[in-house]
Amino acid sequence: MKKRLLVVVVLVALVAMMASPVFAADKKLTIGVCIPYEIGWFTAFHKGFDVVAKAEGVDVKWVYNNYKADQEVQAVQNLISLGVDGINLTAVTPESAQYSCQLANDAKIPIQITESGTGQGRGKAIGVIDFDWAGIYRYVADNIRKDVKGDVSVLWLQGFAGSPPVLQGIDGFKSELPKLQNIKLATDVQYGDYAVQKSLDTTNAIIQSGVKFNVAIGGSQEMADGISTALKNANMHDKVKVVSVNGGPMDVDNFSKGNLDFALSQSPGLHGMITAANLIAYLRGKTYQTKTFSPVIWVSAQTYKKDLIPWDMDTSWMPVVNEFVKTGKYRPDLRK
Repeated sequence: MKKRLLVVVVLVALVAMMASPVFAADKKLTIGVCIPYEIGWFTAFHKGFDVVAKAEGVDVKWVYNNYKADQEVQAVQNLISLGVDGINLTAVTPESAQYSCQLANDAKIPIQITESGTGQGRGKAIGVIDFDWAGIYRYVADNIRKDVKGDVSVLWLQGFAGSPPVLQGIDGFKSELPKLQNIKLATDVQYGDYAVQKSLDTTNAIIQSGVKFNVAIGGSQEMADGISTALKNANMHDKVKVVSVNGGPMDVDNFSKGNLDFALSQSPGLHGMITAANLIAYLRGKTYQTKTFSPVIWVSAQTYKKDLIPWDMDTSWMPVVNEFVKTGKYRPDLRK
């Protein structure tokens, strides 16, 4: 009887081990990562992810969805066919993320979602690593009101219409305005599609229409650059405070040239590091975050050199990242 009981216990333990997503610390892991493409933001995300993967001895397979749902499905299916140990997905929409989670769940491959969240359904992600886009734009509105004197009229160029970060950002900013005094949108939200030229052309058209504004927000470094150029061409740069929601290399350059006044600093490089470290921690049975927002900070032309979170990451940021994955707290003082 005791022998039979022992056999049952051993079998149960073996089944539990086989069902667990946790891998031995010395197992060579392969992670599949799906992002829209390799331009700007996602180039830095890729580099940040690779910093951690290389440090942890993890192989990475990269695939792309070009912000198209059908390509996302194909990319996730390709990663499943490759037999990766885990998947990180920057999804096209929450709904496409939900379906991708179902595919990964059915294949018994852990999946983590970044920058989209997941819609309602049976698909489950082991973690959601994002930016608090609604909170970010409330934070932007609060800081503009604090740092810009007098009445404020805002021209705002956002990215791709209908994308989750854009929709969440619009909700956050517009919900905050009624709580603040003497600040309004000069026009409804405009769209620059994260492109310099389109943002320049859109700003030119607004200027020529006679709309009055004294603050202009670009929802990326490229859009802020286009806005700044249009203002200079119209001899309006000294009359308008330019704000970027990015803090990327173009923003740093524009700060140094006096073309940018404020930025919401967020680093896709650090975001990529956090994303990689969190998924690896899960796969290795360590403490990880099931839902968290990557850090951001407001900087000005006077403070960016000290406080801005750089896009270009290296292993000196590993202690900061590891602390964030364990506790959810951003501790830049831990950087070696």
